[in-house]
Amino acid sequence: MGLSIRQFFIDEDEKIVRIPAARFERIRNRDFKESLPQYKNSRIRYAEIILELENRKPVSIIRIAYGYLQFDSQGKIDENFLDQERQVAINMMPSLAMPGEGDNVIYASNRFAKKKFKNEFTWKPSYDLEQEIITKAFE
Repeated sequence: MGLSIRQFFIDEDEKIVRIPAARFERIRNRDFKESLPQYKNSRIRYAEIILELENRKPVSIIRIAYGYLQFDSQGKIDENFLDQERQVAINMMPSLAMPGEGDNVIYASNRFAKKKFKNEFTWKPSYDLEQEIITKAFE
């Protein structure tokens, strides 16, 4: 048994395009050589699916995540967008109580960050679109 990661871009017409995992990682890691001119000045939806493999064939879904990527005028990843996403993700970590603080202090900033992350950096597909993405993942 093993695992496989499949990434797809979904454009405004709901066309699903598989992106090789290595290329997706280069994009997310701000590789200055990596650009996608067809997505310049746009925000694109993506789906990331982790599959369990048996005999090198997908048998089940471990996890599905839906997010956005934003591209600049040259089709490169928008670094400001990535920085904002990562900052919100860091803020989602629970706060630690400082020594001597009372038990009645509620730290809610991570809850607000989770809500912001969900609202600004993730999306939810329709049932039909999700089924189409899953079908493509098993191809």
